[in-house]
Amino acid sequence: LASQMKHIEALLRQKIGLDAAAAGTAGIERVVRGRMQALNLARPKDYAAVLESSPSEWEQFLEAVLICETWFFRERAAFRALVGLVKNGSLPRHPQGRFRVLSVACASGEEPYSIVMALLDAGVPAEGFSVDAVDVSARALERAQRGVFGKNSFRGRDLQFRQRYFRATPEGYELQPSVRR
Repeated sequence: LASQMKHIEALLRQKIGLDAAAAGTAGIERVVRGRMQALNLARPKDYAAVLESSPSEWEQFLEAVLICETWFFRERAAFRALVGLVKNGSLPRHPQGRFRVLSVACASGEEPYSIVMALLDAGVPAEGFSVDAVDVSARALERAQRGVFGKNSFRGRDLQFRQRYFRATPEGYELQPSVRR
C-alpha cells in the first residue's frame, strides 16, 4: 500500500496542490481503503488506476479527503485589515471602479460571505466591490450557493451580523439574497 499511497499523494499534489502531510496521510489512507471497499477493489494499484481514469471517482475521493472546516468571520483581524485597506484606498480598483476580492478555498462560503458582510457593514456600497469564490469541492460550492447555514457556522461572541443578514428557517440560517449576489 505504501508505494501506491505515494502515487495517490502525488496525484493530490499534482491535480490540486494538496500536500498529503498537511492533510494527514493516515486520513487519506483511510479514505483510499474505504473507496476501495466501496468499489470492490482488492489492490491499491487498481484504485490508483481508477482515480486516474474516472473523473467521478476523483470527485468522490476529493469530497472524502477534503476537510471543509470554516465559520463566519473566522480570523476577524483579517476582515478588519481588509476593510481598512479598502476604506483608505490602499488597494487598486478594477478599471470599472470596483474593488475585486478572490476567496480561494472558500469551502461552503463562510469566508467570502464574511468579506461581503464586513464591507457592507463598513459602508462600502455593494456596487463598489465584487467577491469571487472558488473551491475544489463541488459539494461545498453547492452549499455556498444555497446560502443556508447551520449553528456550527456561527462561532464566537459577536453574532450580531446573524440578525442583520440571516433569516432563521427550519433548515438553518438563510443568508439574504443581496449578500449572496
